[in-house]
Amino acid sequence: MALMQRPGPDRNFWLGVYNGIFVNGSEAFFHSTLVLAPFLAALGASPVVVGLVPALRVGGWFLPQLFVAHRLAHEPLKMPWYRRMSLVRVSAWSLMTLAVFVLGHRPGLVAVVVLAMIAVNAIAGGVTGVPFADVTAKVVPHYRLGTFWALRNAVGGVLALIAGFLLRHILAGGIPFPQDFGTVFLLGTLLAGVSYLSFSLVREPAGKPALRQPFLRMIGGIPGVLRRDASLRRFLRVRILGLLALLADPFYAVYAIDRLGAPASALGLYVVVATFASIGVNFLMRGLADRGRNVTVLQLGVVALLLAPVAALLLPTWHAFTLVFALSAAGNSSVGIAAWNLLYALSPEAERPLYVGLSNTFLSLPSLAPVVGGALAPWLGYPALFVAAAAMAVAALTLAFRFRELRALDRRALQAR
Repeated sequence: MALMQRPGPDRNFWLGVYNGIFVNGSEAFFHSTLVLAPFLAALGASPVVVGLVPALRVGGWFLPQLFVAHRLAHEPLKMPWYRRMSLVRVSAWSLMTLAVFVLGHRPGLVAVVVLAMIAVNAIAGGVTGVPFADVTAKVVPHYRLGTFWALRNAVGGVLALIAGFLLRHILAGGIPFPQDFGTVFLLGTLLAGVSYLSFSLVREPAGKPALRQPFLRMIGGIPGVLRRDASLRRFLRVRILGLLALLADPFYAVYAIDRLGAPASALGLYVVVATFASIGVNFLMRGLADRGRNVTVLQLGVVALLLAPVAALLLPTWHAFTLVFALSAAGNSSVGIAAWNLLYALSPEAERPLYVGLSNTFLSLPSLAPVVGGALAPWLGYPALFVAAAAMAVAALTLAFRFRELRALDRRALQAR
């Protein structure tokens, strides 16, 4: 009741925070590299199929957004789409969980259902991505964005931390496979439902709509947008290379289990360590983001993404390998905070759905890198994937130091609020 009595902007801010808290909690149970990938590997899936997990989750989320941007750009209110697709997302997780319990004696069929539902959830999430971005930019002032993401991720990280301990207990307990993972998915589905409901309650103010135009005309105008907006071009280059640097991520846990002898219960430990790293980074980066220094946050995140595969190459035991997950989580958290804030800063208000849709659709292609990594792993070995990931991170970091104009746009966005 207290929440409902808050004034509109403050109420919306906290509903967005609650959404992020429960999203982070649910993601601990649906973690691509620490839960879903090892689950499919235990079902007997090939490395290519294992590599599909992050590709489907990231690529499926990015891919539809340009189409969604065209459909929604001229509409002043975007929340109805978010609400519809959130129902699809929680339904997909529910069906996946049900399949694990009902079809557990047919591992091949379970693997097919799991991949299909991951794809459905990701694509529906991609449809919600544009409304989420536009509504967030409307209801959260730029000078509070750092605090907004930090609260979502840090407090959500505490919930994910609890989930990590629970995950470890479930997987180390007496529940037989695959029902142990089914129990994990059930808990994740419940938290996901609460998270989607939280943001669905946001009261969206009407925004400045763009002019309606045919889809092909909008597509034809994309080269012009990229030519005239150097900051957008540079931003996309770094984001693309940053995603390519994640090509080894789904194989860290598999490597720890297969090559370093980590027990299945170590996945819970890895989730806990990764969550602690994410919480700490969010608190550290909050002040920089609130002061319009998101480029610095991005650069630090890419440094962590570089150190993760380097550590994977050097660390000799599964206990020490926890550092890899800490670095990967820290890098992803930092890049995630900075990327959204910088995209908001460089997007004109009326064209924000186009910029969000364009950026995220472009990023669907490099998100397929783990699939390529899975195809190459049997031939080249995991260390070669770690080297390739490090090389991509070096390239991203090099280009991230060409963001002078983007730094200025970030600071200017503070003054606009």
